[in-house]
Amino acid sequence: MKKTGKVLNSLEDYILAAMLMVMTILAFINVIMRYVLLSSLPWIEELNRLGLVILSYTGAAVALKNHSHLGLSIVTDKLSPKGKKIAGLFSCLCGVFFCGISVYYGVLMVIKEYQNNVLTQGMQWPEWLFGIWLPIGLAVLCIRFIQWGVYLVQGRDFKDTSKEGNNG
Repeated sequence: MKKTGKVLNSLEDYILAAMLMVMTILAFINVIMRYVLLSSLPWIEELNRLGLVILSYTGAAVALKNHSHLGLSIVTDKLSPKGKKIAGLFSCLCGVFFCGISVYYGVLMVIKEYQNNVLTQGMQWPEWLFGIWLPIGLAVLCIRFIQWGVYLVQGRDFKDTSKEGNNG
């Protein structure tokens, strides 16, 4: 579990940094094109949309790892430590269930896009190359929910995983 945490932490960090950098550069190029040449490149907008999807799911996994998701702590703050653990496990199970269902339907969507040869409007690339990030991102999020559940059962603080992999 510790090695998975280290690999995921590093991978998430690199993906977030790379996507943010690439999206910023592409958006800057498009703005310059729009103001200098009075024309923008539609493929840049498509790539930035893809980047936003990847950033969103990767960011959701990082937010879960850091306990940064929105929550109703007004309820859990009043619970005993055992009650908090049960509420956390219930939350993990709901997250795994939601992610599992979404991954399943995301895979079905990607299969349909592949079978029907659906292309993007601007670049005319296969749409499934963009759609596949939905099940991938949700699968990573599901792994984070499972990790959180394991840490809860072990009585460990899940926030400790955010330090794994960053210091060697």
